[in-house]
Amino acid sequence: MADKNIRVLLVDDHAVVRAGYKRYLELDAQIEVVGEAESGEQAYAFLASASVDVVVMDLSMPGQGGIESMRHILQRFPQQRVLVFTMHENAALALQALRAGARGYLTKSMSPELIVDAIHQVMQGGRPLSQELAAAVAQAEKESAPHLQFAPREFEIFRLLANGHSVDEIGQRLHIGVKTVANYQSI
Repeated sequence: MADKNIRVLLVDDHAVVRAGYKRYLELDAQIEVVGEAESGEQAYAFLASASVDVVVMDLSMPGQGGIESMRHILQRFPQQRVLVFTMHENAALALQALRAGARGYLTKSMSPELIVDAIHQVMQGGRPLSQELAAAVAQAEKESAPHLQFAPREFEIFRLLANGHSVDEIGQRLHIGVKTVANYQSI
């Protein structure tokens, strides 16, 4: 057993997912799950009072959502390692998360042992990517499609609009004004 554990914060709005991955992660003698949060806002509050090596964060959560939450966390804690762990197998979203500061991007469809490996990779300075998305992300980094040039907040609003959410719903979900959403919508 190592002298120092890797301290992990799990951030996912589904308690069952957090519980399952907590049990699995702690099978590794070097990983200790020191906290759980069901939203980005809760994760931010937790990080203000506790030291964490890796934040394992979902992107689809109530409130700000994952990308915006990650942006806030990294503004206040710029050295924080964030590993995205989500159901979204979308290269454009993965690229946005990486541009926003994620140290890696994994999908929930992958084999569970890969998340343990990814946490160790992040601690060693690596950038683990879901195998299914690695080539697509590399290609997306080379492209100049307009939606790939969006800032993280613009992309989050674009994604929600594309998924059929109204301007009012987006404002409530992201905790921003309807006029602000409308301004982003017009970009």
